[in-house]
Amino acid sequence: MKLEKFKEKDKKKIGIILFTITCILLITGVILYRTFAIFETNEEFNVINGSIEDVGDLYFAFYKDGVIQKEMPKKEEGYQLDEENSYCGVLGKKDETMKPTLDRDTWSIVVTGMKTSRTKCNLYFIKTYDETTLFDLSGNKYNGTFMDGAKVQEDEDGNLGIYFDGVNDYVDVADLPESINWEDGFTVETEFMSTSASGWNRIYDFGIGMNDNNLIMAIGNDTNDFEISNRYEGTVTTILSYSNIFNINEKLKIKVIFDKLKDSYIAKLYKNDIFFDSKIFETTEFLKNVDRTSNYLGKSNWIYEPYFNGYIYSLKITDSSDSVILWYDF
Repeated sequence: MKLEKFKEKDKKKIGIILFTITCILLITGVILYRTFAIFETNEEFNVINGSIEDVGDLYFAFYKDGVIQKEMPKKEEGYQLDEENSYCGVLGKKDETMKPTLDRDTWSIVVTGMKTSRTKCNLYFIKTYDETTLFDLSGNKYNGTFMDGAKVQEDEDGNLGIYFDGVNDYVDVADLPESINWEDGFTVETEFMSTSASGWNRIYDFGIGMNDNNLIMAIGNDTNDFEISNRYEGTVTTILSYSNIFNINEKLKIKVIFDKLKDSYIAKLYKNDIFFDSKIFETTEFLKNVDRTSNYLGKSNWIYEPYFNGYIYSLKITDSSDSVILWYDF
């Protein structure tokens, strides 16, 4: 009798153990299936990578606006790869040495530092624009609104940019609050192409109105004049001004770094990624941290000055600690 009771208890224990194992296996299977199911092998996608022999061992999960997708968004859909949040890894563990980027010319994925098979990359795409809005890729939501015909379109070489016809269209940028720290220095990077120029058309003009705390990048009266200037409580500071720095109908990449020194500022200009010039300003009042409420791409805060005619391909502004303030790109 005792032996039979023991056997019954033993059978129950074995049954419970088997049931538990079965449940664990089923749950694990579901998890693994879901984990691998969201990833697509790169065989259907154009992948650029020079450091792995079998790129078929590279897998991708695509996210648009945080939602999992079965394929990478198309180039014309207005998405940009969020490189800060996209990552690669093995066995679910993020590997900082592998970096996914997007070649926007060929619309191909680039994975640098690839060194092992069965690598999975989570790629997060974020919206750069739609019919009405230019989205701020910094995450700060300083979005722009397309006004009076300004729109994103391809130039003759197939490059996406905001096109301005020079008549009355522009982008109205959201208010830039006093909390932005300009006084300790900042960096502006932009790429543009002017198709005509006259009367100081603005690439950008961020301020509170005419001659009131403006940050300005403009093309001058002659077609190849170029100026970067600030307005500080009614005082005009021409930071950098040049003739013959660019040509009409040619893309120009400009980067300007404003560094704060002890009793002065220095502005360093790079043209097409090559150092071009620098200038020191003996002042401690270079620019104010104020609420800027009249902020434009392609338009001046001076009502009698003409609109920009051409393309703006990108604009990125970072503060002295390399935090992105505002970023438009395609």
